[in-house]
Amino acid sequence: MPRPRDPELDTKIIEAATEEFHTVGYGAMSLASIAVRADVRPGAVYTRFRDKRDALRAILEHVSTLRAERLRTLPGDDPYENLLYATRETHNSVSWEHAFTIPALAIMGTEEADEVRDLIRDDMASNRQMGLLRPAIEQAVAEGVLPDNVSASYAAAMILGAYFTFRLGVDSEHWPDDMPEKLLQTLGAKAPETSAN
Repeated sequence: MPRPRDPELDTKIIEAATEEFHTVGYGAMSLASIAVRADVRPGAVYTRFRDKRDALRAILEHVSTLRAERLRTLPGDDPYENLLYATRETHNSVSWEHAFTIPALAIMGTEEADEVRDLIRDDMASNRQMGLLRPAIEQAVAEGVLPDNVSASYAAAMILGAYFTFRLGVDSEHWPDDMPEKLLQTLGAKAPETSAN
């Protein structure tokens, strides 16, 4: 009868695997290198993952859980505030250390990227961030905050794409505070009129 799994060891190994992936990339990562980083016997890693692809699947699940813990739901009924909130959450999410490496792997033209492209695309399709942006954009279009010709899918992709592109050239600590508002202006969003009393 097999011994029961040790949750603490499971956590140590998946955290080491995630760190290894983000440090050396998918191509250089191996089950043996994960064991070294976790400071465990190789057998402990090999009993958890069949191969490197299986390890990446576990890393994506781990990062997805971490990402879900960071995100909130839309705050209320105001369509502009919801849209701004969803864009700010994107701002915070993309500046997070785990946000960039995984999608970047998908666009590489390497054999390793081709090998796992389906896993990366599935992860991006289920990305909680897009699940926050799309409803906010749809609500903003329905309420006239965004023009009615704005596509929720294209607008969400544009916002995410803008952040990933910005991330390539500028460290996130130097991003302008009003970047979410500027992106919404680019989409044609109309902020609510504030009355002066």
